[in-house]
Amino acid sequence: MKLSKILFSVSLVASSVFASEFIDYSKLSKSLKEEAKKSGNYATTEEVKKALSEKNWAVVDVRTAEEWAAGFIKGTQRVGREAPEKALEGIVLDDDDKFVKDNLIVVCNTASRASIEAETFRKMGFKTVKIYDMHKWIDECNPVTTKYSDAEDKTGTKNKFGAYYAEHCKK
Repeated sequence: MKLSKILFSVSLVASSVFASEFIDYSKLSKSLKEEAKKSGNYATTEEVKKALSEKNWAVVDVRTAEEWAAGFIKGTQRVGREAPEKALEGIVLDDDDKFVKDNLIVVCNTASRASIEAETFRKMGFKTVKIYDMHKWIDECNPVTTKYSDAEDKTGTKNKFGAYYAEHCKK
């Protein structure tokens, strides 16, 4: 009985120590974004444009399917947020599981999800991993492509609307 009380006390103390170290999503993503800016891993718009045409770079989007369909940077590939690590394999590896694209720019709306996913991608062995936010792309008057369609199956095969610009970009 005395041993069980000791084990219970130790586990209670241990769990409260670990609980006090919990960092919420907002704090974690903010910290990671600040770190990315300081280390040069927050991509510029010009870096994104260049990466889209480079053979050894992939620009991947970790937003939801709905966010992606609403608007994305033409040339990016959606890996989603459900299992982006798995989705990357078909984009960055050849048939022998060797990197053909060992540099990444990870995109999401505000770079918050991108900053968290970037940590995982770095651990997977990518040479360079940078983050970027869609809001910056849009605010700088770059076009987004949409998959919106009025087709019944919603796959974007009937009325493709193409590139859109932010309202403030219209002259």
